[in-house]
Amino acid sequence: MKRNRVYILISIIFFLIYIFVICTTYNKNRNYLFKTTINNQLKLVSSYKQKFDERLSALKRIVETMGKKLIKKDKFKDFDSIKEMLTTAMISGDGFKSVYISYPDNFTISGRTDWYYSDDYIATKRPWYIEAINKKATIISKPYVGSPGFEDKLYISIASPIYDKNNKLLAVMSSDLELGTVQKELSELFPIKNGFAFLMTSDSKVIVQSNKLGFDFNNKKVKEFLHSFSKDKKGDKTFNLNDEKYIFTYEHLKNSDWLFVSVLEEKEIFKDLNQQLFMNLISSLILFILGLGTIIFMSITQKKLYDKHLLLGHFAKSPTWGILLTDKNGNIIFINKVFEQIFNIKSKSLYEKPLDTILHVLKNKKEQNKIDSFQDIKNNLFTIKSYNLDKNDKVYRVQITPLLNRFQKQLEGTIITLNDISHEKYLEKKDSEQEQILIQNSKMAALGEMVSAISHQWRQPLSTLLMLISNAEEIVEKNSLHKANNFLLRSKKTIELMNEIVNAFRNFYKEDFDKREFDLIKIINEIVLITLPQMKINAIELDFKYNKNINYKCRSYPSYIKQVLLNLITNAKDELCLVLKENPFFEAKISIELKKDKNYFYLIIEDNAKGVLKENKEKIFEPFFTTKAQGTGTGLYLCKLLVENKMHGEISLSKSKNPTRFLIKFGDTKNV
Repeated sequence: MKRNRVYILISIIFFLIYIFVICTTYNKNRNYLFKTTINNQLKLVSSYKQKFDERLSALKRIVETMGKKLIKKDKFKDFDSIKEMLTTAMISGDGFKSVYISYPDNFTISGRTDWYYSDDYIATKRPWYIEAINKKATIISKPYVGSPGFEDKLYISIASPIYDKNNKLLAVMSSDLELGTVQKELSELFPIKNGFAFLMTSDSKVIVQSNKLGFDFNNKKVKEFLHSFSKDKKGDKTFNLNDEKYIFTYEHLKNSDWLFVSVLEEKEIFKDLNQQLFMNLISSLILFILGLGTIIFMSITQKKLYDKHLLLGHFAKSPTWGILLTDKNGNIIFINKVFEQIFNIKSKSLYEKPLDTILHVLKNKKEQNKIDSFQDIKNNLFTIKSYNLDKNDKVYRVQITPLLNRFQKQLEGTIITLNDISHEKYLEKKDSEQEQILIQNSKMAALGEMVSAISHQWRQPLSTLLMLISNAEEIVEKNSLHKANNFLLRSKKTIELMNEIVNAFRNFYKEDFDKREFDLIKIINEIVLITLPQMKINAIELDFKYNKNINYKCRSYPSYIKQVLLNLITNAKDELCLVLKENPFFEAKISIELKKDKNYFYLIIEDNAKGVLKENKEKIFEPFFTTKAQGTGTGLYLCKLLVENKMHGEISLSKSKNPTRFLIKFGDTKNV
C-alpha cells in the first residue's frame, strides 16, 4: 500500500509539472504567434500597398502623358480630335469614368459621350482643379460630389496641371474614378477572412474601406487613434474598443498622402491556440483521473492479482484492448470482455473451442494473404500478421502473434489483440485536410500576381479587337465583304486565344485532388499558358520541350503536378526578376523538359538566374526556410510534401547554378 501511495504522489507531481509545461508553452506560443502575425501582416500590407501604388502610378502616367499630347492641339480647331483621344483614353484607362481637359477660361472637353461643355460648368471651382493648381503637381484628390447631372455618386480625381516654359498655366488634365469602384477593388485586393482594410488621408479621414467588422470611424476614440498613424511611415498598433482588441498595421502610399491600413481581431489570432490549450488541459485532466483511478483500482485488486499471472492479468483486463489467447493446439483459453463486446460474443461461450470457429469474423475483405486457419499460424511461426479491421463504425488494429518457447522453436500458443485506432485515423484525415489548406493558400498567393499579369496581357488583344471590329464596320459600309470577313476571322482567333487562357486559369483553381488518368502534355501546357503573361511582362523566355513521338498519358494527381510546377516556375521567375533589375539587358530563360523512361516520368525545370548558395542547398526544402524578403518558406516544402507523400516520387536540386536545375521523378501508378 505504501508503494501505491508513492505512485499516487509521483502521479500528482508529474501532473502538476505537465500543467506547468503546458501553460509555459502556451505563453511562448502566444507571444511567437502574435509576433509572427504582426510581421506577416506588415509584409501583407506592404505587398498590397505596393500593388495599389503601382495602380495609381499607372493612372498618373496616363493622365500626364495625355495632357502633354493634348496641350499641343488647338481646343477649338481640334475639338473633335481632342474629344476622340479623350474617349480612347477613358476606354483604355482601366476604370476611368471620365477623362477631360479644362482650360483657365473654364472651357472643358470631356471624353464622355453623354457630357458636353456648358456655360454653367465652372471647372476652375471644382475641388480637383483647385487642389492641382495649389500643389502645382499631379494630385489624387479627396472624394467629392460629381458635377451637375452626376451628383448621385462620389468621385476621386487624378489631376495634372500643365504649364508652359514661363510657368504659365495652360490647362488641367484630369480623370475620374468612382469611389465605389475603388472600394470594390480594395475588397478584392485584400481578402482577409477575419479583418478588413481601408484607405485614409494623413488627417485621419477614411475615404475607402472594406469594413467587415462594423467599425464606427466617427467614434471619437477611433479618430484620435487613427490620427497617431501620421507620425510614422509604417508600423503596427493595438487598439481597445468595447472590451475587444484590434491590431492595426499601416503604411503610407508613395503616390498620395493616403495611408493603407489593415485591421485584425486579436481574439481570432489566438482562437485556435486557446482551443488547443483547453483540449490539452482537459486531456491531461482525463488522463490524470484515469491514471489515478487505475492506481487506486490496482491497489484494491493487488492481492488477487499476485495469486494469478500478474502480467497476463494487467494485459487481459485492459479497458481498450480486445484480447484472445489460444494454447499450442489452437484451442481458445481466454477472451477478455472488450473482445466479447466488439464481436457481440456471450461471456466465456468460446472457451476450449478451436480458434478456427472465430477466425472468420477477424477477416478483412480487403486484406490479402489472409489467415484461414490455425494451421496457417503454425506454418509461419516467425510471422506476425497485422492489419486494419472495420467493425461497428470503428477501425481496429488486429495483430495475430505466435507465442514461442524460450528456444524459439515450438509454438506454445497464440495471442490475438484488437486496438481501437479510430482516433488515429481521424487525425490522419485531419492532417490530409491541413495539407489541402496549405495547397489552396499557395494557389491564392499566386492568384493576385496571375490576375494582374493576365489583365495586363489582355489589354493589347482587346484593343486589337476594338480596332478590327471598327475596320470591319467601315469596310461593310463600303460593301467590301471579303475584307470584312478577313477582319472578323482575325477577331475570332483573338477571342479564342483569350478563351484558352481563361479555361486554363479556371482548370488550375478547380478542386481536383483525385487520382485519375490524364495527358501530362495538356497539364503542363495549361501551366505554361497561365504563367506566360507573367513571363512576357518581365521579359522572361519560357520554353517547354518534349518528344512528340512518346505517349505521356499517366495515372496520378494532376492538381498536385500543376501546383508543384507552378511553385518552381514562380520561384525561378522571382530570381530572374532580381537579375533583370540589376541588368535589364540580361536574357532571362526558364526551361521545362519532360522525359519518360519505362514506368517513370522526369520533369526538369531550369533557369539561368544566380542559383542557390552552397550553404542553402540542404535547407531549401525545409518548412519556413526562405531567402526572399517577403517569402513564407512554404513553396519548396509544399513541393516536397506533394511529390514524396502524395505522388510517391522524388524531387531534388540536381544542379545549384549555371543553370539552376530541379528534377522531379514520379511513376505511372498504373504500373508502379
